[in-house]
Amino acid sequence: MTAIRKRPSPRLSPATSRSQPAVPTPALVVWHDIDWKLYLQLDKKLEGSSTRLTYCQGRLDIMTLSNDHERIKNTLHDLIVAHCFDAGIEFTSEGSATRRITGDRGKEPDDSFIFGDKPKARPDLLLEVALTSGGIDKLEFYAPFKIPEIWIWTREGLAVFRLAGAGYRKARKSHLLTGFDVTLAGELATWPTTSKAVKEYRRLKSS
Repeated sequence: MTAIRKRPSPRLSPATSRSQPAVPTPALVVWHDIDWKLYLQLDKKLEGSSTRLTYCQGRLDIMTLSNDHERIKNTLHDLIVAHCFDAGIEFTSEGSATRRITGDRGKEPDDSFIFGDKPKARPDLLLEVALTSGGIDKLEFYAPFKIPEIWIWTREGLAVFRLAGAGYRKARKSHLLTGFDVTLAGELATWPTTSKAVKEYRRLKSS
């Protein structure tokens, strides 16, 4: 059974007094009773495309990424990178490297980071941009991977979730990047250009 969900695009909260354009909602297609082999076949076929797959226990979410989704993701990525350079934090960007548990679940995060100068089996931070609802719950999906922090951007802003036992709890700030202004970054994510967003972040942080 296939269900297609499309949501209207509410106006985003402006990062400044200037209004920001509404972000279109991408289409979500949901398939059920999909086996692991078919998921892998589809994932390989769609590699390098703008389509993302999320597989969890027989359910497959198919999402087509919009330009706005990628712009927001890239702006947040560059804000994190700028903060790390300014604060002297060693980091490695692992991008959207797929995270899988064989036979159970698989997904490409929007972005991922390791902090410090030593290799690690899993990233310290995953970043997700959520422009639509109705998909597989991201926090429940990632819980078995034991990623220390998940950051999720929605139209309400950027939220930090920290691993606590078998699940995640919302936190007011990151414990990995303690000086990072999560609220400011969430607002700047929708700025017209990434360079202006980074300049404004640095200006406000240094003032």
